[in-house]
Amino acid sequence: MKLRLGQGKQLRILFFALPAVIIIAGILVGIAGSIRGTPGSGYQAGTFGNDVTFGQAYPTQFVTTMTAAGPSFGAFAGAQAATTAAAGGVVQGPSTIVLPPNPASASTVHSTTPRAASPSTSPGQSGSIEFFSNLTLRVSSPQSALTRAAGVAYSIGGYVAFSSSTNNSATAVLRVPASEYQNALTQVEAIGNVTNFVSTSNDVTIKYTDMNATLQSLLTERDAFVRLLNQSTRLNTTIAIEGYLQGVNAQINSVQSEILQTRRLIDYATITATFTRGTVLAQLSLKVVTAPLTGATPLSVTFRAFEKGGVPGYIVIYNFGDGTNAQGEALIHTYTKAGDYNTTISVTDSSGNVKTSSVMIHALGAPVGFDFAGFTNLAANLFFSVIQGIVEVAIVVIPITLVAALTFIVIVPIRNRLRSIKASNGKAA
Repeated sequence: MKLRLGQGKQLRILFFALPAVIIIAGILVGIAGSIRGTPGSGYQAGTFGNDVTFGQAYPTQFVTTMTAAGPSFGAFAGAQAATTAAAGGVVQGPSTIVLPPNPASASTVHSTTPRAASPSTSPGQSGSIEFFSNLTLRVSSPQSALTRAAGVAYSIGGYVAFSSSTNNSATAVLRVPASEYQNALTQVEAIGNVTNFVSTSNDVTIKYTDMNATLQSLLTERDAFVRLLNQSTRLNTTIAIEGYLQGVNAQINSVQSEILQTRRLIDYATITATFTRGTVLAQLSLKVVTAPLTGATPLSVTFRAFEKGGVPGYIVIYNFGDGTNAQGEALIHTYTKAGDYNTTISVTDSSGNVKTSSVMIHALGAPVGFDFAGFTNLAANLFFSVIQGIVEVAIVVIPITLVAALTFIVIVPIRNRLRSIKASNGKAA
């Protein structure tokens, strides 16, 4: 009786202790496997703060669902993906996806007719540079256009060097300060539709320097003749010196006049505008819708250009500010490095008219601080690894425990009973 009571107590202890042992051992196995990523544990642990990738022990659909669920927890998803890629040693460069064109312009035939470019050298730069532009514009009233062009010149401190008009055309030669050259050119272009444009520049730095050197030489020569004239005591000598002096003065006046004219051309750029009567089309315009403007890298930004006016047949070029560019009306560009990017968008119609716009994109680096999405994924990974560890321990421990219990409950009493019978027989004998 005492033996059976002792066995019952031991079984109760085993009944309550076995689950606790299985759970504790399973937790330890799961944590160890999650940290080390040991083969056969059924998963590979990610780094805290990054997306966790589950292994092949779970169904493929489950793995995909858990991995894709990461970005939905917050705005750190882009940074997590960038960090994960960097941890693997692979950093992707900027990429662009061209979207289908706008429905309104789906049938547009793109033209590659270029427009003559304005001088790339800024009038504000050092050096002596002359700027000249000749453009022809189609306007509804040449006389009104001539008046507007003159107003442009006067409003920025310039003047009209020449003007003429007939019933169907008008011409104006505008002289504008070099520092206001681009501004004046833009205002003149806005008067009508540009049908022809030619721009040139002439670097006269060496010429201007040589003319000044020549002037100094002539002034020195004149001073020398003046000294000789003052020292002359003979009439014939005096007359000869005066003749040479008049020649030098004539050269000085010529060089000074040329220097003044060159200086005027340097200080004032020349715009020659010819206005012809005709049907005026709407001015080319460009509107760009961009979203998002700010975000963590890799930052995918959608650009969509809406152009109208001008001559149909548009070419839209994007310069993303990260060393890449693309052509298309609507596209998605991905910035992979943190920084501020000034994206320039230009549209050119089939007549060569150009309109530009720009937008600033702020690509942020990986966030510093608590990453809720990464923590959630890590906790989920750890939970499932612990569950698997418990199952693995239970699969191993429970059969062993059952064998031990069977031995303790059945075999040991039988053995003891046999020993008791043998002992009784011995006493009887």
